[in-house]
Amino acid sequence: MDELGIIEQGVDWRTRVGQDIRDRMTDDILFSLQMKLQMTTSTTLIDLQKVATRIEERIYTIATDYGDYLRRISLTKGDLEDSYPMLLNNFLHIRQQASIHSSILLHQNNNQGILSNELTLNDHKKPFHPNAKDRISELPNDLFQHILSYLSTREAVRTGVLSQWWVNRWAFLQSIQLDVDWFHMDREKFSNFVDNLLVNRHHADVPMDTFQLHSFAIEHANCWINHAIKHNAKVLKFTEYQRWEPFYLDPKLVGFSSQYLKTLELTNAALYNLVFDPLNNACPALQNLILTDCLMEVEEISSSSLQKLDIIGCFLLKDLSICTPGLVSLRIKDRRMDNSSYKNSYLVFTNVTLIDASNVTSMELSAVDRKFTFVEKAGSSPMFRNLRSLHLSEWCIVDLFSPLRQFIQHSPMLEMVTLKLSLLRWRFQITDEHAKTLVRVRDARGLLLDFDWY
Repeated sequence: MDELGIIEQGVDWRTRVGQDIRDRMTDDILFSLQMKLQMTTSTTLIDLQKVATRIEERIYTIATDYGDYLRRISLTKGDLEDSYPMLLNNFLHIRQQASIHSSILLHQNNNQGILSNELTLNDHKKPFHPNAKDRISELPNDLFQHILSYLSTREAVRTGVLSQWWVNRWAFLQSIQLDVDWFHMDREKFSNFVDNLLVNRHHADVPMDTFQLHSFAIEHANCWINHAIKHNAKVLKFTEYQRWEPFYLDPKLVGFSSQYLKTLELTNAALYNLVFDPLNNACPALQNLILTDCLMEVEEISSSSLQKLDIIGCFLLKDLSICTPGLVSLRIKDRRMDNSSYKNSYLVFTNVTLIDASNVTSMELSAVDRKFTFVEKAGSSPMFRNLRSLHLSEWCIVDLFSPLRQFIQHSPMLEMVTLKLSLLRWRFQITDEHAKTLVRVRDARGLLLDFDWY
């Protein structure tokens, strides 16, 4: 590298980038992360140094050259810094509303004896009317649990203040929903609440049906997710705050190995082979896998039990193969409406190869930053022999819609084709020959052809 930072052509740029440069970039990212959290709550509950190091290492790995490395670092820092005013205004507004709400409750407490908003898990008091008959406590337990299920988890916990009989009744709920927004983005209060809740529920020793968690930069969320898996959750939904780095699912803390898990939904999470592999091999009941805005360094999805697979707005850092013989519905599409440069710093062109999709009836392959191919074994039945509905995007227009024609050729039951195309591209890049090809393809098979314009 010369004094201008230019690396000679033909030289692996990584061999010329010193550790001092990488450390400086990591420090810049760390500063941006610290500033972002300080605009909301404390910087505790997560090791920001580890987060910054992971971001830098990820960009260092996927960058094509030194200039691309600097560009991606700049995109990441820029998006974090651009969000300061928005986060600060939101935080101040939420705090103002919380302050007003707390003042009202305090006034009510002083004048009417009504319960405070900030209840601990085991606070309780005598009934307001001590001579009144408690009819709810006489209900059968199954009916009582059904009534309690209509409350949010936080509301259910608060019932413990009604009387001694109500204390910890909520712990028998089989559906748990937890949201950091309940605590006005106060991460410390939220973390303490969840820790105490799960400890109390663990002592009750009851199974779990659904666990839904919306968190924000709390490393201990790994343990909460693992708690749900160990308690045989059938449905697990996790969402990390969208304006934050994809949450790192630590394979040392999370083990996706379960005989009971049927549905897994992850939003804004970072998935690597070590944490993902058990979903392929150790979750025999898994039927639905929905990944949204995730960062995926995963090379294979091969669950034999999977029936529905959605990969929506995700960033693939490696080529991906899909071999899922039981799959019925497959969607790989974009969902990037905010044009976030932060997430776009991870944009990489990758290949997706379908190896076994023989039972798929509905398929959408409309993500624009990847190439879709399939492998059909010689002498086997048509690759997409049960496919009825196919949704593709602009990647299929090359060579007069050659990819589209290949998919149709291997889909004997196909009825409907939808093309997601840009009006601008259609006007200036699609020729008359393209249009005639589409008509011939449609008429030859009697297909319904629709367009999804944007």
